[in-house]
Amino acid sequence: MGTELATRRTEAVRATSMEMTSMAPKGPWMMRIEEHPCWETLGQLRVTMRAGVALNRFKVKDLLAIKEGQVFESLSPATDDVPVRVGQMQLGWGEFEVLEQRMSLRLTRLG
Repeated sequence: MGTELATRRTEAVRATSMEMTSMAPKGPWMMRIEEHPCWETLGQLRVTMRAGVALNRFKVKDLLAIKEGQVFESLSPATDDVPVRVGQMQLGWGEFEVLEQRMSLRLTRLG
């Protein structure tokens, strides 16, 4: 009797696993995000994108004494791309440009 219960439970779990396997998505979910039932709302959410520039020898005392017009030396050459993040996730890499008198960021690589 105990063996039958164990066999029946295993078969039930297998059937459920098989059903779930056939319903499993074929590719990464992010590639199908527009199919999500809440996409109309999710697509309207605002996010903050940050681009990081490492500064050479920049300390807390420099931050406290910062003045308009100061120039800080970067650790990276002007030709290097900078990391671009959304929240805690790195979206990719980008480069700064001036577009119609405004500082702009061009996304050069994803990942």
